[in-house]
Amino acid sequence: MNMRQLQYFLAVAHELNFTRASERVNIAQPALSQQIIALEDELGTPLFTREKRKVLLTPAGEILVEHAQRVLNTATAAIAAVRAAQRGAAAHLNVGAIYSAIYSFLPNTLRIFKNYAPNAEVSLQEMTISQQIAGLKEGTIEVGLLRGHVYDRDIVSELLYRELLVVAVPVGSEYDQPGAVELKDLSQWPLIAVARGSARGYADRILDIFEDEQLKPRIAKEVYDMHTSACLVAAGMGVAVVPAIMQMMQPHGVAYRALAAETPSVSFSMAWHKDTAPPLLEPFRNAARQNAVALMESHPHLFLHNSNH
Repeated sequence: MNMRQLQYFLAVAHELNFTRASERVNIAQPALSQQIIALEDELGTPLFTREKRKVLLTPAGEILVEHAQRVLNTATAAIAAVRAAQRGAAAHLNVGAIYSAIYSFLPNTLRIFKNYAPNAEVSLQEMTISQQIAGLKEGTIEVGLLRGHVYDRDIVSELLYRELLVVAVPVGSEYDQPGAVELKDLSQWPLIAVARGSARGYADRILDIFEDEQLKPRIAKEVYDMHTSACLVAAGMGVAVVPAIMQMMQPHGVAYRALAAETPSVSFSMAWHKDTAPPLLEPFRNAARQNAVALMESHPHLFLHNSNH
């Protein structure tokens, strides 16, 4: 097993399509298939089930996804730290962040951080919540930006703000109407939901909204990350309950509607390991706090303001 095989495996695992995966990693499809077969032979178990028009992960493949991502993350972090030292950087910080934070929260945070630590370098990785928690515990990242509170005795988390939840709907669809969405109506619409196992706190928060009102959502599709749900909404495959900050990213083909009955929210936090706080943690915390305040002041309609901030 080598790094390139793991990259090929993850491409197929993410795309669940050998043609798209081959385009993603810039390799011919037959060569990609041979690499996956060689990896399966080495491990002694199938990683995918291959049907005529469908590719699915086996239980063994699902286990390998998380481990393969950790290996690649560790290698990426090591390479970045060595190259930063070679360039003469005074210090280096490894940051993991959820998809939406990379586009909405981090750019200005990093600009502010440069004022606090002008000679520092930052390596950034897009990671799911569970990947960030694992990365913090294993030392592949030093700071995480994620949703929800981390219930782990080894991880410290600090609330930055609470984002309101809105309904993402396909532009021009029957669901794209003026006005707020009643929860009773939403429970009848095809819902694209984040699977509980992938981001448990966030997924539970969404589904709890329905359970609190004794409603059962009509789940049309489960996904493992936010940008996949936005893609499926844009494709007209259903609607999704998402943090309001997604509106700052403006994915093509997606419109947003408020929830009528209440103002549910999800927390956005910064996390680090309690025993291995890096030297650059404090300036990064200051930058994140400063940017959180600026965001809430400039986009007040996206946030719940009766929090601690």
